[in-house]
Formats: sequence, structure tokens, C-alpha cells
Amino acid sequence: MGATGYLGSLLVPALLDAGHEVSALVRAPDASDPLPAPVTVHAGDATDPRAVREALAGVEVAYFLVHSLERDDFADVDRRAATVLVEGAAAAGVRQVVYVGGPRPTSDDVSEHLASRAEVGDILTAGSVPALALQASMIIGRGSTSFDLLATARLSPWVPVPRWMRNTSRPVAAADVVHYLLAAAEVEPPVRGTFDVPGPEALSYLALVQRYARVTGLRTRLPVPAPLWSHRLAAALTGVVTAIPSAVARPLFESLDHDLEPTDGVVTDVLPAPPRGPTTVDNAIRATFPATACRAATGAPFVDELVVPTTAGPDEVWRTITGLGGTTGWHTIPLVWTVRGAVDHLVGGVGLYRGRAPEVSDGDVVDFWTVLHRDDAARRLVLHADMRMPGDTVLEMSVEPGAYRQRITFTPDDVAGKLYWHLQKPLHDVVFTTMAHGIARGSTSTGRRAVAEALRDAANHVAGRLR
Repeated sequence: MGATGYLGSLLVPALLDAGHEVSALVRAPDASDPLPAPVTVHAGDATDPRAVREALAGVEVAYFLVHSLERDDFADVDRRAATVLVEGAAAAGVRQVVYVGGPRPTSDDVSEHLASRAEVGDILTAGSVPALALQASMIIGRGSTSFDLLATARLSPWVPVPRWMRNTSRPVAAADVVHYLLAAAEVEPPVRGTFDVPGPEALSYLALVQRYARVTGLRTRLPVPAPLWSHRLAAALTGVVTAIPSAVARPLFESLDHDLEPTDGVVTDVLPAPPRGPTTVDNAIRATFPATACRAATGAPFVDELVVPTTAGPDEVWRTITGLGGTTGWHTIPLVWTVRGAVDHLVGGVGLYRGRAPEVSDGDVVDFWTVLHRDDAARRLVLHADMRMPGDTVLEMSVEPGAYRQRITFTPDDVAGKLYWHLQKPLHDVVFTTMAHGIARGSTSTGRRAVAEALRDAANHVAGRLR
């Protein structure tokens, strides 16, 4: 049920690819955009007991992905549909029911949308057939209404910030939700209970807007205090400037009145995690856009390589490398990259974004860099600079026995790029040499002393190169 909705349209092909036979109950089959040929389609409404019984005949696992948010009486409709499914699943001998709802805030004043999602989960899990209720906050994926609301950040360089914009949630990638839904088809024995499906990062909605802007190449959105910015006003404006109806947007905005953090057991208590671990927010956002590559530069590359001895073990150095950025910083001259980021922002670039995933992987953002490749076995991290410059910069950091290796490759755009490289080279040498020594020393000691020693070593190193 819900095969033609957002999650259903992703799940059906995944089930077919896994070799499952799929039967779908569709309110109004669309001849112009039919379900894949192997799917057995039943026409009918989810609140019609007869149609539901016919659709469930011979079914082992029933997915309830119905949501009637476009209707004013969505809570009543979804309640009836859940009750009909419980009765139909019992009569048909269904082995497992699977449902995707929303988080359960701990406050008493819960939005109608979240209260309805919780009520449906309770109805399903109280039935005689074991029901697995998965609770996810924002699902990041093109076509997800919640994510499409976030994408309205593209429409304006400003973002109004009422109080509710600072509440937090755990956005999860659509691909991860589909992974769990697919795994639920084969779980043995059947599972009964409510489990959260949290993403790997807790972010406020404002931080998520800024993350979206950063990953998609937009300038940082300018936050504007808006204490009178109500859910009704936000929904009305959304209905005017987007294809999302105001009636759908309003209950979703109202749900932002709560911190949407996990409150129940976690899905990995009963289902296997994605093979490569949870998808980071950066990569989930990036997956909603066509793949992009580093822009082509035309000149012969300039290469600056440095190997710094260290008494730290390889694991300690690797932890330092993979922990760079965000609140940790870059083990170089204080504020130098803050200034560089501010300048970049002024000339229309991405600017300095002080943020990163807890554990970065390919495609993730680390301040104004993007991770091109992370190889834990070889202890090698490759970053691409997203700043505006007449050329292309790649930073490669790796660990060797007793040493830290750093390689910077700058491929210039003809004459302008070559001039840029030579003009910034003196400062470049100081900043990146300090960083290399800071990483080598920061792996064994932290704080101001390590930075001071790194500055001293860098000065001696640069002076030696000038002799």
C-alpha cells in the first residue's frame, strides 16, 4: 500500500531486483506512468476492506506507506486505513507488516502530523500480525516532500529564522530507508515493535539549510530573525512559489516545533545496517543532483610535496588527518583560513563553512573542501578545494612509517592561474608547511604548544628552502 508514493516508488524496483514478487494496491492506476510489468496491480482504496483483502491474498510481507497529508482529514483517513490493514493482514495470514512513520517528540503538545504518524504505528503494532514501525524524521531524496521544502533555499539568498528553525532532527538518506525496508522483507522471525531510523548527524533546520546550500554550491544563506514567521505564513508562501500545496506544507512545518531526536530503539537492533554504514547528510544531498566532477583546468600542474617526520604512530596520525576541519580546525596559523573563506565568500564563492560529518567519506564536505577519496587501509585522504580560484587544487594527505606526507597539486587555468600560483606561493608555503608540521605534532600533543612548535618548524623549513 503506497506503491506509487515517494518511498513506494523507490521500494518497488528494489524488491523486484531482489527477486521478490510484488503486489500493489493503487487507488487510481496511472496508464501514463504504470508500475513495472512484474507488479500485480489491484485497484482500490486503502480504506476499503474488500480491496485490501484482495490485494493481501497470498502476501507474506505487507508495507503500509500510505499518507493522506493532502487532505484536511488526513488523520481520520490514515487511522481507518491502518485499522483495515490490521484486519486484512490477519485474515490473509500475512507474516510481517512494515510501516514508515515519523519521530515521537517527548513534549505533550505534539503536531497533528506527528501525532497521526504515531497513532498509525500504534494501531499496526497492536494488531495480531507482527508489525515493524520505522520512525524517520526528514528523508533526504529528490521527491521527498520534506526535502523539497528544504530545497526552497535555492529561491533566495536569505532565510527567515523563527525559533522553530533551531530545533534539531536526524535527517536520513532515502537510500538507507529503502535498505531497511528491503531488509524487513527477509527478517526472521517476524519483528513487532517501534524503532527509530536516525541519520548520522543531529542538525537544526537552519544548519540543514546551510548544509544544503554548501553542498549544492550555493553561497551561505543569510539568516534573518523572524519571530513572527508562523507556520501558516511559511506554508502559504510555499504554496505560491513551489508546486507543494500549502495544505501539505503546513503540517510539515508544524512538526518542526519539536526536536525530532530518537526516542525508541534503533533500527539496527533488529535489521542490518547499510553495507557501507549510514549515508552522511552531505552525500545524501549530493545524491539528489547529477554527479559532478572537478572542473577541467588546462595548464601543467604545480606540485608541492612535503614529508614531515613524527614520533606518533600511524593510527594516531590517521586520526588527526580524518579529524581535520569543523571545530577541530586545520593545525595551521589561527584564523588564516577564516579570512580566506571570508574573501572567497565576498567574491561569490562558497566561503568558509565550519562543518563536517562526524566520520567523513567520499563526497562529504569538510569546510570549503570536498572529499574525493578516503582509503582507510592505505591511510590516504584526498580533498578537492571548492574555493574560487583560476585553477584546480587537490590536497592529498597520507601516513607513512614514522612520517606524515602532504601533496598539493594545483592545475592552473592558463596565464591567470600561473600568476595566481606564484603570487600566493609565499603565503601558501607558510600556511601549508605549518599545517603539515601541526598535523605531525598534533598527533602526539594538542593545544597552543603544538601550534607554536609547528609555526617554528615551518619557519625554519621555509627559510631553508629559500637559502
